[in-house]
Amino acid sequence: MPPRPTIHPLRTLRTLALPLQTRTHTTSTTPSTSVSASELSHFSALANSWWDPQGPSRALHLMNPLRHDFIAGCLAEFDPIRSVPSTPSPRSSPENNPLRYLDIGCGGGIFAESLARTIPSTRSAERTRTRAASITAIDPSKTLVKIARDHARLDPGVEAHLRSGRFEYRNCSLEELIAGQSATITTTEAGASSTKDGRYDMVTLFEVIEHIDNIPGGISPQTFLTNCLRMVKPGGWLIGSTIARTFPSWLVNQVIAEAPWPIGVVPKGTHEWSKFVNPGELEGWVQEGLMRGEDGVVSRGGTRAVEKASWRCEGVVYFPGVGWRLVKGSETWGNYFWAVKKGE
Repeated sequence: MPPRPTIHPLRTLRTLALPLQTRTHTTSTTPSTSVSASELSHFSALANSWWDPQGPSRALHLMNPLRHDFIAGCLAEFDPIRSVPSTPSPRSSPENNPLRYLDIGCGGGIFAESLARTIPSTRSAERTRTRAASITAIDPSKTLVKIARDHARLDPGVEAHLRSGRFEYRNCSLEELIAGQSATITTTEAGASSTKDGRYDMVTLFEVIEHIDNIPGGISPQTFLTNCLRMVKPGGWLIGSTIARTFPSWLVNQVIAEAPWPIGVVPKGTHEWSKFVNPGELEGWVQEGLMRGEDGVVSRGGTRAVEKASWRCEGVVYFPGVGWRLVKGSETWGNYFWAVKKGE
């Protein structure tokens, strides 16, 4: 069992000092997108080696089990369905594994496919660590999504989930997904508008936020994170991982990790130190994102939106010959996991 997570309320008092951004209007007919052409080209070029556990994506393969550990730790503390402390369930119940997942920036599917393997074939199965009922994985790279789908079909169990719709890959950006769901609003016979809630119980964002460009007047890591939070149901979780912008992280993630083989573990140019995000900055962005209304405008009395939210952050360190390990207190050393539970 994973260790009990250290979760605390968001620091609402610090939120009041944050510069609140207003909604950005644009005359373009094309919605703003978080997709960077250079980042898209870089990762698409890695498609053929994505599933090589000793290749350029080796670090992601090694870290993937910890993603499940971190998620399990969050679920052990708070049930995203009721937003209350989690309680044991009967061994076999349809409510054991009810959670809908969205994986943003899935790449070649390392995490998405591993999560799909945890989806039971029957609703009455015993409770799993992830409690997943379904997962939708999105990525703007057509090449990577094809690689992900092709690899998923190699596993009969995962392929069955693809056929049933419990597991789905979509070649789109987050902004396109949101726009597509907004277009599903229908008009009833009585003339009232209604729509199916397209939000998810669990939204994951692994190794993505540090690849978002900061374009003045357009998309930024802050606005991207706000859009991610829009996809989370009340009481649900947004869970991710990224890298702190500190000297140790520069030394480890750019000088050492991107060094020539056999020292380096990722291709040169994978990371840009200026895009790394410190834990305090990320928590501040989460606070502001929670305060925004559904249309992107900061709502009056928005601090109430963070009062019932909870925050968790935990460092993860790579030990040569051992692998990745969660190490509390190491958040500023480099890589770290983070999570926010959205209030009701």
